[in-house]
Amino acid sequence: MDKKKTSTVKNSLYFLRIIWETCPSSIFIHLIVFIEYGMWVFNSVIFMQYLFGANTENRSFGEILAFIWFATILSIVVNIFYSWRWKNAFPKMLANLTYGLSNKLFKKAQSVDISCYENPDFYNTYTRAVGVVSRNAREFLNHFSVFFASLIAAIYVIVVMIKITPWSLLFIAFPMVGNVVFGKKIGKINYNINQENTSANRKADYVNRVAFLRNYAGELRVTNIFSVLKNTYIKAVDESVANDRKHATKRFCFDMLRSVSQFVIGYEGMWLCAAILAINGKINLSELVVLLNSIGAVSWMLRNFESSLTGLYTDSLFIENLKTFLNFEPKIDESKGGITPPERIETIELKNVSFKYDEKKDYVIKNVSFTLCAGVRHAFVGVNGSGKSTLIKLLLRFYDPQEGQILLNGINIKEFDIKKYRELIGAAFQDFAIFSASVAENVMLKPIYTDDEKAIAIEALKDSDAYKKIESLPNKEDSILTREFDNDGIELSGGERQKIAIARAFAKGSPVAILDEPSSALDPIAEHQMFETILRLCKKDKKLSVIVSHRMSSAAVCEKIFVFENGSLVEEGSHKELLQNNGVYALLFNKQAKNYQTEVYDAYEGL
Repeated sequence: MDKKKTSTVKNSLYFLRIIWETCPSSIFIHLIVFIEYGMWVFNSVIFMQYLFGANTENRSFGEILAFIWFATILSIVVNIFYSWRWKNAFPKMLANLTYGLSNKLFKKAQSVDISCYENPDFYNTYTRAVGVVSRNAREFLNHFSVFFASLIAAIYVIVVMIKITPWSLLFIAFPMVGNVVFGKKIGKINYNINQENTSANRKADYVNRVAFLRNYAGELRVTNIFSVLKNTYIKAVDESVANDRKHATKRFCFDMLRSVSQFVIGYEGMWLCAAILAINGKINLSELVVLLNSIGAVSWMLRNFESSLTGLYTDSLFIENLKTFLNFEPKIDESKGGITPPERIETIELKNVSFKYDEKKDYVIKNVSFTLCAGVRHAFVGVNGSGKSTLIKLLLRFYDPQEGQILLNGINIKEFDIKKYRELIGAAFQDFAIFSASVAENVMLKPIYTDDEKAIAIEALKDSDAYKKIESLPNKEDSILTREFDNDGIELSGGERQKIAIARAFAKGSPVAILDEPSSALDPIAEHQMFETILRLCKKDKKLSVIVSHRMSSAAVCEKIFVFENGSLVEEGSHKELLQNNGVYALLFNKQAKNYQTEVYDAYEGL
């Protein structure tokens, strides 16, 4: 956390504003606690004052009986109201609040730089921010409402006690100051423990998640990898325990001092004072009863007040995590806007582009320049780690290069509205994901509302050669994929899943198509069919197409091939030209060609 002093008031007002924007009803529902404290004051002080002061004020039996009936009916009505609040209003409010705050975090998480997802510190910050939503939002609202309700109620009772004897002020003030001081220190210790445990908790959560997700089930059962994960879990637990023990003694001492100041000095001291005053005739029986009852009431009210005050202080430390996350300034601001990109893409040009993921590390892309043209089939090839996928991230503007420019129709892509710019690109990623949703929704990557949208999904599935399989499913394109939430969900093979990912690029209907390792899960025959379709469609629609692959057979049919090695562009040209150069491409192609019993390139010559 930042070393600057955290402001409890500022952070509380900041969080209140966010809650008000998200779910204003949650504030009103929590403020109902004023009724609870009002009833507490009524039963502990007002009721006793009326009842035991009846003789001195010459009230009749009927008046007293009517007052008792009134108090009983009031208590029943309040209890019914509270029962409704907890069983009906509160759960609905809590769901709306959690959803609203979580949605705010999700939107922020989607707007941060891709580089953040490769940074453990970002995940720690995000985890702490999520903790505010799932846990501290409820605690904060409870602390906030109890703080004011208990303060107002306690002030009323304290005034009553001081009227009976000014000595009450001493036994109220001392424990109150002690509780605030020691409670604040305990809150800071708890916060520090939580901060120190963030990394350990995240590791433990990761192991818990891996142990129950289907994606990892096979490896967990046929290998001994769980022993590694179990060791990670044990170390995480040991780290948490060590962090707790490191602060245990100090926390115990502060807690003991707080208890002594409240119960020994405050509560029992006040009782002793009341007894002495009664014995010496300083207060009458009615005042003694009210005072003794008020001692218990004000002790717990002040306890709650002090607890909520220290709770608000601790909450403000956690809210600081939320502020840090929500106020994070990305390097690429997706909300900034910009000019609208042209609908027709003629060229995308890289001019002397260099890039590195970390300022302290070496460049992974080094002074690269080339031009991509509409209607031309391009390929990026090279061994793993040569920089191909990084170039795609730069083209999609997930990152900006440290040096050089990327131009679309001669205009720097930084000038465009980033969301509209990315709409120009239909991409199928190497590390694609299949979601627990219908086939059509997995293709369109959005809810399907119309028959026209479903028709687009079906056509894209046909273009990616996936529809034959989908058509055989019980519900066809409406079939749910994965069994994450549906026992009847469909599990597709790796190649079928990859075809779904490729269909996404077609469904988008964008003028630019980028396919990152599109055939890695396909056999050579399926690969041939897929490329035949892809390249035919790209040529027909005059798309600016890029295929990224470490398979030379994928690149052989492209009209322009760019060969990368160690982040540099070492060769470019057609398949035949590069073979004639007898350079890096020829070496890679000839090595891979030995693995095929038939000449793959011949199969593509008719395209």
